[in-house]
Amino acid sequence: MKYMCSRAGEYTFSKMKLALTSLTLVFCGLLIVFSMGLSLAANEWITLALTFLPIFISAGILIALGVILIRAYHDEVKNKEVSFQKIIKLSWRQIAFASSFFLPVVAAYILMWIVLGIFFLLQEIPFIGTVSTVIFAFGPFLLLLGSLLLCAASVFFLFLLSPVLALKPFTGYSLVDLDLSRLSLNLFYRLVTFVVAALPVTFLSVILFLAARLTTILYVVSGSDLQMVFQWFFIMLPFAILLSPSVVFFFNMAAEAQVHLRK
Repeated sequence: MKYMCSRAGEYTFSKMKLALTSLTLVFCGLLIVFSMGLSLAANEWITLALTFLPIFISAGILIALGVILIRAYHDEVKNKEVSFQKIIKLSWRQIAFASSFFLPVVAAYILMWIVLGIFFLLQEIPFIGTVSTVIFAFGPFLLLLGSLLLCAASVFFLFLLSPVLALKPFTGYSLVDLDLSRLSLNLFYRLVTFVVAALPVTFLSVILFLAARLTTILYVVSGSDLQMVFQWFFIMLPFAILLSPSVVFFFNMAAEAQVHLRK
């Protein structure tokens, strides 16, 4: 494990990988900021969709990034020349399939969101709305819990699937071709390596989020909602750039875990 972490860290600070990761995170950040801006004038039910959907869409974008980074890492470790143009050209089918893998996740969330809308609708019914809100409170609780668990599972899928998609030759993938039964083997080891890989991302994300939150509280924009959205945008830019090394390390560790289990 120590050797895996050392090698993953050694190949983290590549200018091209950091630049590509930063651009991808900025794009995901734009999606999140745009959704946050729309949610300012939306009700609670719409706000939930605008909160979670950008996360799942971003996961689909990040797994495509993961395929590229892991292919580059594979070449770096073997002391081969890394050409991102060549990697993208040779891996575009893996990249497209990787992104489409999260479509069922988005569909699952939309289904939960629609069911949650039924509870919001019951809340608006005169006379019985208050009673139903109390009695059926377990419904929204379970649906929101499911949404949060789906977010956590999406991050784990990034770690689990990106090296499989990156390091396996493309032969017209299906869920059978991925041999998901093999991914369940050595699950404890995968969970341990996932925690190690995710620690830098998690720690840095919390610190950056707290800094961003304090900035928006102490450095308040007194103008319109549009000015507030622009403030979020300009905070997001350094947020994405500072987070990029930990994201590269995350995918490097995903590759290390997959190669170790193959051996």
